[in-house]
Amino acid sequence: MTHDRANALITHILGAIESGDHAAIEAMLADQVELNTPRFLKPIRDRKHVTIVLQTIPKVIENFHYVRTWPAADEAIMEFKGNIGAIEVHGLDIFHLDASGKVDELTVFIRPTKAHAALGEAEDALILSQLEKAKGGAA
Repeated sequence: MTHDRANALITHILGAIESGDHAAIEAMLADQVELNTPRFLKPIRDRKHVTIVLQTIPKVIENFHYVRTWPAADEAIMEFKGNIGAIEVHGLDIFHLDASGKVDELTVFIRPTKAHAALGEAEDALILSQLEKAKGGAA
């Protein structure tokens, strides 16, 4: 079984993170995308909201980097590490690809538990301001 689409996504994401081109993140998302994150009980299904969350994470988690990747037929699994202040963050991103190779679902796992609270505090203000800007730009 070929992993071409998954490998292409992994290459795209690694390039975007390395170059700091967080706008390239939006290009990888399907029109109908779902983000499952441990921070919320319900998935985020608004594409713009998902984009803002994904573009914000490398700004919130210092030294954010992927340490290992696993391509599968229609999935790419990527292990990441970084820190928020003194708290080390360790997690997995599981990207599911649609038939065109775009991400239609992303599930995120983060540990340790105290990283959730630190991420929430650091992330909320940035994401809320970006969502307000996006709403203002759409008006």
